[in-house]
Amino acid sequence: MPYMIYQQYTTAIKEAYAGQAAVSENYEAAKSCREWLESLQIDPKLREPMVEQIAAIEEAFKDLVRAK
Repeated sequence: MPYMIYQQYTTAIKEAYAGQAAVSENYEAAKSCREWLESLQIDPKLREPMVEQIAAIEEAFKDLVRAK
């Protein structure tokens, strides 16, 4: 189930941001957010789903950066 949602995230991001100048900045922001979430000292069962979501978003922006 989460895979389908994450696929929707990545598709929406790629469609909305393809060719935009701020793609690199958005990638860096997503990366920073993921790293921060990973550093939270909370129950991993709560932390990991948040990290997975932002990681999917980060990956979409990373793909866009590579495609530039």
